[in-house]
Amino acid sequence: MYRLKRWGRIVVLAIIFILSGVMFSQYYDCWVQEDSPFDRFSLAFTFFFLCCPLGYFLLIAVCRYFFYREIPTVPPEELPVCTVIIPAYNEGETIKLALESVCRSEYPADKLEIIAVNDGSIDDTLRWMQQAAEESGGRIRVITYPENHGKRYALYQGFRSGSGEVFVTVDSDSLLKPDALARMVSPFRRDHSVGAVSGNVRVANLEGGIFPPMIDAGFTFAFDFIRAGQTVFKSVFCTPGALSAYRRTALMPLLNEWLNQTFFGQPAGIGEDRALTNLILRQGYGVIMQRSAYIYTNVPECYRGISKMLLRWERSNIRENLEMYSFIFRNFRFTDPRRWFMLATLLLYTLMTVLPVVMIWFTLYNIFTTNGTLVLSIAATAMLWSTLPALVNLQRNSLRHILYCYFYGIFHALTLFWVVPYAVFTIGNSRWLTRSGANSAGKI
Repeated sequence: MYRLKRWGRIVVLAIIFILSGVMFSQYYDCWVQEDSPFDRFSLAFTFFFLCCPLGYFLLIAVCRYFFYREIPTVPPEELPVCTVIIPAYNEGETIKLALESVCRSEYPADKLEIIAVNDGSIDDTLRWMQQAAEESGGRIRVITYPENHGKRYALYQGFRSGSGEVFVTVDSDSLLKPDALARMVSPFRRDHSVGAVSGNVRVANLEGGIFPPMIDAGFTFAFDFIRAGQTVFKSVFCTPGALSAYRRTALMPLLNEWLNQTFFGQPAGIGEDRALTNLILRQGYGVIMQRSAYIYTNVPECYRGISKMLLRWERSNIRENLEMYSFIFRNFRFTDPRRWFMLATLLLYTLMTVLPVVMIWFTLYNIFTTNGTLVLSIAATAMLWSTLPALVNLQRNSLRHILYCYFYGIFHALTLFWVVPYAVFTIGNSRWLTRSGANSAGKI
């Protein structure tokens, strides 16, 4: 129903972009028609802060489409010993499916160690783990704890127990493609400067309503575009919990610091993936993404679940951005393009945190002074911005992925605009938010 040839998708995208521009021009004229000092300042402020992300995305586009090259998979005999760690809390049968997907990997069995960590689940997660271990013929080792200590602690125990040269972390609600492991660990053989590798995350529960496909379109932009572009400078800022790989020699010296990380004097119970990536980058190692190393993960299917997930991510990003400022200028060399790129990325991420907090006051003022026409202008602006991820999604096989970019852009602008400001003012909250039964900080 939604399938069109590539040129047809381009035509549809161009039409939507032109209509969005017409809408924006019409309603923006209403916004600034009085030409008051506040309106002029608002106009200058808006365009200044819009130009910065555009410049960064242009750099990313050049890196992604002209310089990004995925590191080829090494022959089976050259693959290192790999330890896969899957922590779980109250996942039920889902954990068995995740473990089975790892067992089906096209990876030499004698070089693959699989560790499942049951972190105090109060449902039947442990039973499904044990069943998967029995059916695997001894390939899966189960570690269990009677009480829940949090995802970071569960991963830590897996890291300490594993014997691999490379550690791979997989989320308990995710399904790994058979060739993903080999693609993930190959960079460690071919480039000794690489300390961590990000996989490519896609949404598994696409039939779960309108929200999962929108998140999937967003994942395409975040991984196929942003992380791929960052890979050129070996400066991917976050190796996702769903699928990441770490060089043992880069990881082990950091474990205790990472486990005991605090924020405002309290244990940092969220953002373990971004925090670990930060520490790897601080050591001077490169962090890259393997675009064809796919994993499919479940995402929330309702507004409340989506907002909680985004809120947790934003709090983590703000915390780790602050942490990165503590070392980004350390041993800064003006001739080092990688360090300049990291600084530009950090400044942009900071801007994208500050901008929503400031703009919410402009928005409230203009809604009351322009009889609500600004709301339509915001929707038009969101559609214009959504053209960039829509362009990235042109590689997909159907028109709906392009449309979902626009749906999500408008939906986010009108109903999720509060997430970043709320995250700023509640940054000390370390609750996981999206796991049932996890009532305290740091739950998986």
